[in-house]
Amino acid sequence: MFGDLLVYVALALAATEGQRAPGISDVITEAELAEARRLQPPPVLKATPGRKTLDLKGDAKSIFEQAAHAYGLEAVFDHEYEAGQPTRISLMETDYREALHQLEAATDSFVAVLGERLILVAKDTQQKRTDLEPTVAVTIPIPHPVSIQEAQELARGVQQAMEIIKFGVDSQRRLAFMRDRVSKLRPAQFLFEQLLQHKPQVAVELEMLQVNRNLMLSYGLKTPTEFPFFNFLRLGSSVPSFPVNVARVVMFGGGRTVFGIGISDVELFANMSESSARTLLKAELRSVAGQPASFHVGDQYPVMTAGYFGNTYGMQAFTPPPSFNFADLGLMVKVVAHVHGPDEVTLELEAEFKLLAGQSINGVPVMSNRRLASKVRLKSGQWAVVAGLMNSSEARTITGLPGLSRLPLIGLLFRQNSRARDSAEILIALKPRVISLPSSELVTPALYTGSETRMRTPL
Repeated sequence: MFGDLLVYVALALAATEGQRAPGISDVITEAELAEARRLQPPPVLKATPGRKTLDLKGDAKSIFEQAAHAYGLEAVFDHEYEAGQPTRISLMETDYREALHQLEAATDSFVAVLGERLILVAKDTQQKRTDLEPTVAVTIPIPHPVSIQEAQELARGVQQAMEIIKFGVDSQRRLAFMRDRVSKLRPAQFLFEQLLQHKPQVAVELEMLQVNRNLMLSYGLKTPTEFPFFNFLRLGSSVPSFPVNVARVVMFGGGRTVFGIGISDVELFANMSESSARTLLKAELRSVAGQPASFHVGDQYPVMTAGYFGNTYGMQAFTPPPSFNFADLGLMVKVVAHVHGPDEVTLELEAEFKLLAGQSINGVPVMSNRRLASKVRLKSGQWAVVAGLMNSSEARTITGLPGLSRLPLIGLLFRQNSRARDSAEILIALKPRVISLPSSELVTPALYTGSETRMRTPL
């Protein structure tokens, strides 16, 4: 079958060039066979441009020859091709592609391109398509916004839809490879390239508002709660003591003894301090739909993970240097945007607020961590407060003489009151904006592929 095809091609080329057709040869050299098996780009017809009106009469072979001659082409036929009964076909204002496809449907045939002006006509059967239709292999680069996992899923879907024989994805070179008959591969290539089109881009405006408030209030009567005892003489083994930092001393027995008690002054006080701080941070994140965009405001704090704490017992010993990891402190925001048409966006938000807790265990500081995960659907250009971190603490202290400070009304004269309030609020507001439209909103060209059993061959 392959030798007969080479003979028909040689005959057609000789007739086109005005040379005498060579005889049929039963021998194919190894060089010719290797050249025939080598994958080459499929030829493209260069027919006479323009639209023509044709009135074709005769059997199938005669009709194909008339149509090919009208567009400056030559037609050869498979040796098993049957001409059939005479018929008449009229074509109105058609180019060469439309004319050949209509003749294919009318005569149950298919056309294979052998050269720039040469076509082969054969009966449209599965066996003939397998034997005569050229096989094509193509490679398609994978854009960087598309991950390898996504490309593999798309390749699997296209392979199942078009029943491609060979379809693979090279993760190292970021290339997709497919090989099959040209009538199946061209639509599969077109479909895969459409699915690989650039994803829509989304710009997310982020505003973080942080408000800190501190209030400290203390008031009351400061009375002494300790009364030091003094001994001015040396009695036995006792050591004489003298009052230091004491306002006045009360002597026992009206001064006729050597003992006394120190008494401090009573103070009436009232103090208040209040502070407020506001921080406003504005940022804009831009990312491809479905890909995460991260934002971090803060510092990196070294945290020791390993060190040597053993005793060397006064000897010189090797002590390995400590190892550290750097922890991200502050606010960390991660946003993933999903576009639903030109007006709506779904945002997946993860916000984390990490600070030092002020404590440590074995020299390792304790981290205070607050985390929030949320999902919200917004219109393009619409603001939404999607995260709020709030902290409030209040402390109250009473200091005074036991018992007396708890008495109603007069207890205020024997105690001091302190009150401290601390509050912190962090609000995160997001506004998405669609920069480029998704592929579903763009005009997608249509491609007619024919039926599953009779694929339309590209001409």
